[in-house]
Amino acid sequence: MKPRFLPLIFGLIILAAACSVQIYDLQPIIIGTDTPTPTIQQRETFVGVTPSPAVRSATATPPIHIAPTEITAPVGINVLEIAMIDGGTGWGIGQVPGETDKMVLRTVDGANNWKNVTPPEAIYEYAEQEFDISWCFRDASHAWLIFHTPDGALNDPDPKIWYTEDGGQTWTGTELPADGYAIEFFTDPQIGFLDTQTGWIFARIGRNESREYVGVYTTHDGGKTWSPKVTSDSGNLSSVGKKNGTVFRDTLEGWISSSNTAEDPDMILWHTVDGGNTWVKQKVPAPYGLNIPDGLLSDPAYSCSFSVPKFVDTQYQYAWAVLHCSGGSLSEPVSILYRTSDRLSTWKTTRLPAAEGSLTFYGTEYGWYSVAAAPGSDFPFEILSTEDGGDNWRSVSRLAWDSRLQFITPTVGFGIVTYNGLPALVNTSDGGFNWNQIFPIVRP
Repeated sequence: MKPRFLPLIFGLIILAAACSVQIYDLQPIIIGTDTPTPTIQQRETFVGVTPSPAVRSATATPPIHIAPTEITAPVGINVLEIAMIDGGTGWGIGQVPGETDKMVLRTVDGANNWKNVTPPEAIYEYAEQEFDISWCFRDASHAWLIFHTPDGALNDPDPKIWYTEDGGQTWTGTELPADGYAIEFFTDPQIGFLDTQTGWIFARIGRNESREYVGVYTTHDGGKTWSPKVTSDSGNLSSVGKKNGTVFRDTLEGWISSSNTAEDPDMILWHTVDGGNTWVKQKVPAPYGLNIPDGLLSDPAYSCSFSVPKFVDTQYQYAWAVLHCSGGSLSEPVSILYRTSDRLSTWKTTRLPAAEGSLTFYGTEYGWYSVAAAPGSDFPFEILSTEDGGDNWRSVSRLAWDSRLQFITPTVGFGIVTYNGLPALVNTSDGGFNWNQIFPIVRP
């Protein structure tokens, strides 16, 4: 397949302070606006990767802040995950610096001020325990949460899902059905929703020496009730190989991505057309191009993993995924971008300019790739950008911090960044050339 992705009209794309803060100035580490732009270090040349014609210097370094730990008044908060619905309204997962408990947050002013909307019952259930929160923030009103321990230990035999229909003002808890099959643990839960009614959950629920068992559940009433489609005892999905997650495009058609095995090198994608009751292996074309060796999906010497496809349009036709491979004749790992415009039937492949990084797209054409800079560079990280779906990339920012980005337009984006293990929240209004720190405040 060689069609070029066409622009689409998108609907919803899924996805000072009243307290004093201590400032950690990172400015000596990052390129300031008054500092001469250093020469960009040359990395290994790949087809379609060109240096930026005019790389702009990054703005003054976003400082990292520390705030008091008790929320008895407006206080600074570390935002660890963010999902902006538009330029004003968004959701997040946050943590008071120095504390271990995480909280669910909501903003209506562009991520400056936040309200703690964590379900109080869920916090009570996990009192004095370390926990993580898996989430799906669908729109300004609807969200779904799973609280879980890092090791997957179950507080209750039936894992619980929390959902809200009023922006977090009230939450309702419902349990996943767990009768008739074994759940050893409940780790890496992932939640997805097509709309406010149709959704799914993926989680790892068991393993032995050679097999891994996953659970896949679907709902058609907004999360009030759930149906198990894949369990440790269902037998409708092979337990050989690691599964990475699932995605649906409607109530019937969906996919599960996986990592291959030496016995079945091309087993990286499973397909259902009956809502998850039966799954069959879907053939994915081997990537091709300069610096991509032959046999990545046929030679058992290569270990490859396919990411969960992500749709980028409201009709669920266009999607992208990443194939990451190592071993064989490769001296270092490679990552290949897969793009489709026909519901994962055919694919176009392009090698990414770095094997490791955080990739995000807005629509079919605009993408950003946060990667480590080439060895010997004067900066540790950089952000690469594409405006043609990944055929060509240019460097738009050189940074002192690693980042995970979300863009809500081709120019407006937000980022969770990490510097020396400390998180900060930043935003951009020019497509990622310049970044400003947001000092988020949570208010009681």
